[in-house]
Amino acid sequence: MPHHLNRPHLVWGWSGTLADDVQRQVAAVNAALAALGAPPVDLDTIRHHFAPSPPALCAAILGRPLTDRARTRASVAFETYHSRRPPPDLLPGAEGLLTRLLRSGCSHSVLSLGAHNRLTQHISELGVDSFFLRIDGRTGPSARSKTQPLAEHLSALRPAVGDRPFILIGDAVDDIRAAVANQVQPVPYTGGLTHRDILRRSGVPVADNLAEAAALAVEYAHMT
Repeated sequence: MPHHLNRPHLVWGWSGTLADDVQRQVAAVNAALAALGAPPVDLDTIRHHFAPSPPALCAAILGRPLTDRARTRASVAFETYHSRRPPPDLLPGAEGLLTRLLRSGCSHSVLSLGAHNRLTQHISELGVDSFFLRIDGRTGPSARSKTQPLAEHLSALRPAVGDRPFILIGDAVDDIRAAVANQVQPVPYTGGLTHRDILRRSGVPVADNLAEAAALAVEYAHMT
């Protein structure tokens, strides 16, 4: 069997995973909280309460559900903060890692719950869009889970990926749940917006850096 047939297709999260944007996300969350009349919080607070959408995260931090009007205010403030700033860079070392993985026979895509147009524009502006077979972001209102978007992403990729295994690398508990729901092996990454202890509770081995995440992904692929 050719060596590359054992190599996985890696579905990467963007924000908090490939993108070097953790501090920017903290500022955007605080903009959303300010729109709700709430005080700012730090990264550790966000990591202990992280949720897939800005309104859900704000609700978790505040300890109460948001009205539809408050959800809209939080979403608008969050998106406005990002729209007024240039795209974040890739994490240091990420581009080299993606290149080495491609040369070894792996392939890549990005799946994000961030706005699709902004996501694709940012990746294009960084000049790294050619690394990815597919880039999918959110095209509608704030999504509460990656489960269905991941199913659609995998279905669209299957003709190009063939029988090679999919591995999802992301920084959220929702990434783990979405992967399991779609019968895909997750690799939780601890450098993003979810506290390491919370990710470890899933029972899945976690990676503290992207190189470790990629190594776990390749190891899982050889076990399939």
